[in-house]
Amino acid sequence: MERINRNEPCPCGSGKKYKRCCGAGDAVPITTIIEEEIDDLQKQILHFAYNHFGHYIQDDFESFEEMVDLTDEQEREFFELIHTIWFSLFEALDNGETIIEKFIHTQAAKIKRHKVKQILQTWAFARTIVGKVLSLNDHKLLVEDGLNAEQLDTLVTSISPTVKEGSFIIGILVPFDEGYVFFPSAFDLPELSPELAVSYIKNSSVSAEYDSPQEYLTDFFLEVLSELPMLGGIFEIDNLEWPAPVYKEVVDIFRARVESLVPPPIVDMGAILWMNYVQRKQKRIQNPNLYAAAMHYLLSMITPMNVMYTQKELAEQYGVNARSISSIVSELDQVLADDIEKLMGIMDITEDVPSPPLLSKDERSSVVTFPKNGDLEESHPGFSRSMNSSDKPAKQKTKGPVRKVSKRDEERARNLIYDALQLEGKNRYKLAEEALALNPNCVDAYVILAEKTSSLEDAILMYEKGIIAGERELGKAFFSENKGYFWGLIETRPYMRAKLHYAEALSLLGKRNEAVSQYEELLELNPMDNQGVRYSLFVAYIDAGEYKKAANLLQQFDETTAQGSYNKLLLELCEKGFTKKAHLLLKAAKKENKFVIPYLIGKKRLPAYPPDYYGFGDENEAIVYADMHLHLWKKIDGLNEWLKK
Repeated sequence: MERINRNEPCPCGSGKKYKRCCGAGDAVPITTIIEEEIDDLQKQILHFAYNHFGHYIQDDFESFEEMVDLTDEQEREFFELIHTIWFSLFEALDNGETIIEKFIHTQAAKIKRHKVKQILQTWAFARTIVGKVLSLNDHKLLVEDGLNAEQLDTLVTSISPTVKEGSFIIGILVPFDEGYVFFPSAFDLPELSPELAVSYIKNSSVSAEYDSPQEYLTDFFLEVLSELPMLGGIFEIDNLEWPAPVYKEVVDIFRARVESLVPPPIVDMGAILWMNYVQRKQKRIQNPNLYAAAMHYLLSMITPMNVMYTQKELAEQYGVNARSISSIVSELDQVLADDIEKLMGIMDITEDVPSPPLLSKDERSSVVTFPKNGDLEESHPGFSRSMNSSDKPAKQKTKGPVRKVSKRDEERARNLIYDALQLEGKNRYKLAEEALALNPNCVDAYVILAEKTSSLEDAILMYEKGIIAGERELGKAFFSENKGYFWGLIETRPYMRAKLHYAEALSLLGKRNEAVSQYEELLELNPMDNQGVRYSLFVAYIDAGEYKKAANLLQQFDETTAQGSYNKLLLELCEKGFTKKAHLLLKAAKKENKFVIPYLIGKKRLPAYPPDYYGFGDENEAIVYADMHLHLWKKIDGLNEWLKK
């Protein structure tokens, strides 16, 4: 600070002369006073947020809790605090303002000290940061932003004893003089490499199709904060403490089998997944080989291996029963769905092995991205919604002789499909044709080639060929033996994909009954519905006036999501009208997603193309729901007036 004349007004804003204020011999330095008041100001913002916007904050935090497993109460309280700060600084309310902007407008005038008021007014420009500590001195850190290499002077009210030069650090910053202050503090993970963490965030932002990693970090700050400790733990597999020796025996058997098939980080990923399962279930295990075989198969579903085995082949290798493997794999898949998604994003292993989307979140999760009415039309420019539903029915399935396919040709065809899935245009179709020449039973090749057909009818014929090939490949006995847990078998995936595409194409052509039959068959084969068939089937049931079947479907898949809540309301309105129960269902639906109603009443128009992704409770989710269901809501007389009330 510059030297101040003792008779000048004190720069702290008290109105007193400097010699009688901060310049007095026993006075606290002005910087200390301001730092204390800044710390108090952060607490005031939290009180303001809780008192005036607590319901918004709570609703958003509940959505976050659905995606992140916060079993420990201390951990939950921590994330609840950080969420409140993040929400207050970055999330816009209904009128477009953030909570911090509202706080500045209403509270700034009440702050007496001019310096503190100036600092507060800059807090609308908060930012998130990941990086490393370059130096530390008392409560001051010089940090390097890992996303842009910028060096920042920062102030921290309390520094962890583990923070050292070179430590990884993450936090939320608000401006302070020429630098920044952490709100509420800086968080460090001393075991985590800053370079690895930054690389993970950059890769995640690309996967989420964000223009900048900084924007991604700000939007998904809490998710990143919850995932980074797992990232740090990936390289400490040998130090894991197992609840019982048999659990470690499983992972030792599993690792010995797969270490020659995938890179070491992928092996470690399998071990982490097994530990997560053990911590949640702690089942009594009599045959470790059975669970090791199931983990082997699960890992092959997540990422391709140098050699891919069927469950029957793995059963022989591990000396166990194939049907038992399938049952355990289904449970592992269900319990570990969220962990698999996180670890796949963290590992980002793409160079060592091929990476086809064998098990995407849409296919794996029990709550999936809802099918969009425009999907097929988007991928087939020649498709038209106005095609006549009375067109000639598709040709009946016929079986013909097919040459025997060697294991080598099957493998070569599979690899060509993996490559095709990464491409677009002519090269994509050329590889699919080559795969089909090697293996006439290559179902995914038919699905890819359906994309380049010039009409919906031609695409349907191609999907039918794929379905026939799948039935031929699997065999009639396979269907009867494995009905009920079909999706848990990796060899069924191409057939299930072709059948769903076929059903959606029939629906677009107006062949509702045929489409419903396909949807129902898919659910019989896989009652867990990893593909999200139930959403399209519900629409078809309501379209046909099959309200009882629609109600049974909602009961079978009782989901506390916008999809489930609005569909319960839709069914009530279609069956009974504007009842008291409908009012309660409307209130519950709005709580799940407040953005849906404007699209239903025409206050907002749907975009030309549905979004590629969405989050629970956000506007993209509302667009996806409205795009799929709007035509059903429009059939309800008096709906707009009732909803506007």
